[in-house]
Amino acid sequence: MRSGQFVAVAAAYDDMTATLVRDYLREHGIGAAFPPVTYLYAPLMTRIWVHADDEQEALHLLQELQTEWQVV
Repeated sequence: MRSGQFVAVAAAYDDMTATLVRDYLREHGIGAAFPPVTYLYAPLMTRIWVHADDEQEALHLLQELQTEWQVV
């Protein structure tokens, strides 16, 4: 999903997971963020956004994170 110069590289069903993913990307030099979410009826997925220039590096880091979480 794209919005201007930003692209959503991940989505999470809860704010804790979204925060962990965002912080992992930030620790590796990617300026990741997710906007505050207001739930009207049911929780929606929280998307983690990065600048389009960082998309490929962010996706690579997310693959590493996925591998790391599967080992634990």
